[in-house]
Amino acid sequence: MKRLVIAVALCCAASLAAASPEPWNTLPQAEREALAPIQPQWDSLPEKAQGNFRHLAQQYPKLTADEKRRFSSRLATWARLTPEQREAARKKYRAFSQIPVDKREQIKQMVKQARKSPAGAVPPSPVIASPASATPAPLPAATQP
Repeated sequence: MKRLVIAVALCCAASLAAASPEPWNTLPQAEREALAPIQPQWDSLPEKAQGNFRHLAQQYPKLTADEKRRFSSRLATWARLTPEQREAARKKYRAFSQIPVDKREQIKQMVKQARKSPAGAVPPSPVIASPASATPAPLPAATQP
């Protein structure tokens, strides 16, 4: 019985040790290469976030050179965001995920078109007269003094 208690205690201790955040310098070289943009924040990241990033890093070697550049660029952008901006991005992602697939594709195409247009250019929109610029319609003859 005593051995069983010790074995369970050792297993719990081992699982707790494995569950603690992983220091940057103990990551494999390939993961450090993939996660380099977030290296300054790595040791302060929660365990779950580290696990998510490590999972992404394990996919990194399978990416093409262009995909690796895109991954690094996006990870660097993410690293520069404030916690509030990250939460806002997560909310947008969750909301976008709720949109039907065909509508998502339409939105993606609209965003691509907006990015292709020259900086500062405003896409054409329907002309709607503002109330201040519109001339009021004359009152019917019966109601005029």
